[in-house]
Amino acid sequence: MDSTYKTCRYRMPLLEIIGVTSTEMAFCVGFAYLQSERVDNFTWALQMVKEQITSGEVEVIVTDRDLALMNAVENVFPKAVNLLCLFHICKNVKAKCKMTVFSKKKQVQIMEAWEALIYSYDEAQYYMKLAIFEGICSSCSIFYHYVHEQWLIPHKERFVEAWTNRVMHFGNTTTQRVESAHWSLKRILQDSIGDICSVWETINSMIVLQHNEIIASFEKSIIQKVHRYSNRLYANLRGVVSKNAIDHIAAEYDRVKYVGIDQTECRCTIRTTHGLPCACEIARYSMIPRSIPLDAIHGWWSKLTFHVDASSQPSELSVKHEIDIIVKKFEELDVPGKISLKGKLREIAYPSTMSMFPPVAKVKTKGAKKGKSKVSKRDKSTKRDPSWWEYVDASVRCSGTNACSTIDTSKVEKLAPRPSVQKLTPRPSISKVQQPRVLLFKDWLPVEIHKFIDDIIDVGDDGNCGYRAVAALLGMGENCWAFIRQQCVIELQEFMSHYELLFGGENYVRQLIHNVYVEQVASKDNWMTLPEMGYVIASKFNVVVVALSLNQSQTYFPLRSPPPTSMSDHRVIVIAFVNNCHFVQVYLKSYSPIPPASNLWKNYCNEEARQ
Repeated sequence: MDSTYKTCRYRMPLLEIIGVTSTEMAFCVGFAYLQSERVDNFTWALQMVKEQITSGEVEVIVTDRDLALMNAVENVFPKAVNLLCLFHICKNVKAKCKMTVFSKKKQVQIMEAWEALIYSYDEAQYYMKLAIFEGICSSCSIFYHYVHEQWLIPHKERFVEAWTNRVMHFGNTTTQRVESAHWSLKRILQDSIGDICSVWETINSMIVLQHNEIIASFEKSIIQKVHRYSNRLYANLRGVVSKNAIDHIAAEYDRVKYVGIDQTECRCTIRTTHGLPCACEIARYSMIPRSIPLDAIHGWWSKLTFHVDASSQPSELSVKHEIDIIVKKFEELDVPGKISLKGKLREIAYPSTMSMFPPVAKVKTKGAKKGKSKVSKRDKSTKRDPSWWEYVDASVRCSGTNACSTIDTSKVEKLAPRPSVQKLTPRPSISKVQQPRVLLFKDWLPVEIHKFIDDIIDVGDDGNCGYRAVAALLGMGENCWAFIRQQCVIELQEFMSHYELLFGGENYVRQLIHNVYVEQVASKDNWMTLPEMGYVIASKFNVVVVALSLNQSQTYFPLRSPPPTSMSDHRVIVIAFVNNCHFVQVYLKSYSPIPPASNLWKNYCNEEARQ
């Protein structure tokens, strides 16, 4: 199960729950629009699903590491095993590795050790591989701390094969099936401006198509004869169990020549994860010889119809008891209470009288209305926003050199298109503006600098604003904030001894590194801090950083070398701290004065930087 977004005009997350048939096809279990992704909302949705399950128990649920959803699963299905999507975990770990480990060779070594670790077949091998992984990561403490604290300690039982191989998950260890269902739904929807009724009709059409495809797959398993499976071994299974089950058994049969009846060599994984005979079990059937008995196959694989077994259904369903309680409650109420209860019952009896109405559509409220306007392609799009690891991958692809002018940002900008005001290099001309411009945040800057300000441009306020402003001013587009953070971490690690002298100790620098690297959402501890990051950014990108604020304005020069002397390469970027919590971009007019450099730079910069 997983949530998707941009499916209707109300911008509400849509929780989609997917099941798997015996023919290994996905089918829709349920959909729920949620006001927000909180535990109580997820709990309500899962309880609605649970009420529809009349036989058996839900044994395995696969989700992402969404703590609210995981807590709801624990509340509603306490006996179910909640696995975490291995695909997304590996993507996030790889992204973190790219952000904190700057040697390409080291990155490859770490990811190879990581894969060996997560695919350990038992606990003994896991701890052996963990020791190897720890050794390789010994010089990458930030990355190892992330993996250890974020994934291995709290969640290893949910995604490492040493533990998941004990669970009957039928091969489902990722959320890719529900991701595919998201894609199928959005392909039919085409846009995200419909109401809930239009989405319901689309979902209904999708389910009808899905139903027909599943029936066809059932009939194929029952009717179709495969020459490879005509031997005696499969005699009891043909036409009775799913063809997919026989495919899995055939793959195990191919292992018999290497495994024989040795359980240690076989490991019997498919028996515990799929409920099917493993290689050593098939070898024993072949030695007798005899056909594989039907009771050696998990009953799920023989479910080749939509018809419900009558014996598994309640013998009788009645509302008489509930009606009697309602009548008794009605008699006990006073007149206002009776009117209220009667109104609720009337809505059930006569749905057309229901007082429910659609939610309020979420619209942009900034700026005055300018009459009727067309809905932009972006507002209509159903395309999801990129994940954090996609931002990092795009940022790393554009990091072939430290010179910002050589970075190809086209791929990054395509990932998450943003308003045109953020394409800042070259900055758009304002000569055609007829009305006097009001500069936002101007009052948060020193009065002395007001007459030199050409423009002030805002950036996203997600806690990464300082790094967004720097990325935009360097010509990358503010979506490259993750790349700026990554490069700052590399700078601090590579020249740690220099920064220890500058900032007063190793512990301080390590804490600074810890605060700089961050995932998509940044807490207050992860905000850009000055003067520390002023020196780091100036030195890493070889630029002059000017920071303006009401409290203190300062200029930061590179610590190890002078800025480029060529006019085409020379850069001065200006940021401003406003509202006591936010950074913005500032453009100064030509030949504007800038604040003085600090004494720290004068005391700790290299001789080359003074030239």
